Amino acid sequence: MSEFPSEDVPSEQEEAIEAAAADVVPATEAGSGADTIEDVTSCPGAESCRLAVTQSRGLGRTLESHVRARPDLARIASTLDVKISGCPNGCGQHHIAAVGFQGSLRKLAGQAVPQYFVFVGGGGTAEATAFGRLAAKVPARRAPVALERLARFFADHRENGETASAFFKRIDPAVVKGLLADLEGLTPETATPEDFVDLGDTRAFAPETLDGECSA
Repeated sequence: MSEFPSEDVPSEQEEAIEAAAADVVPATEAGSGADTIEDVTSCPGAESCRLAVTQSRGLGRTLESHVRARPDLARIASTLDVKISGCPNGCGQHHIAAVGFQGSLRKLAGQAVPQYFVFVGGGGTAEATAFGRLAAKVPARRAPVALERLARFFADHRENGETASAFFKRIDPAVVKGLLADLEGLTPETATPEDFVDLGDTRAFAPETLDGECSA
């Protein structure tokens, strides 16, 4: 998993950063998927950032494991780049990825649920850079399913030589929203205990954003 470096992090967070860094495996060591769907880019997230809502690195590791467990997915959608930010500041550059995830939360029966805004069609060329368009708001635990659906949809409907970024710019946003619509709903009856725990954590999700600088 690729990660944007942290700078000027307050001293009280150094221990947390060191512990989190131990879990990060460079893409060159983890596999040969650098600069593909297998190499997810993430900001530091709530593990060390005072502004982040979700643990974006937890989602990054989960998505990489999901893709690498499915070699066919990596093969059919190799140009689909994935970027994750733990908050709207966008330090993970989710807004300029073919598929981007932005950390957020929702309340369900008074409890906080980690969720991600899913953006599609972002990216840049020599001429211009385009921001992705919002396609869905899915609970964090459903993000791997959302990514797999988007990857397979791209593989099934792309034009010859078309990149994932160009494809999702071309496709009607309503079509993509329909593809993910059933993943958005969450009720007290359908929620599981895991839905209330952020990816990369074991405790109940209780985000606490603080004043300070972004750590990316």
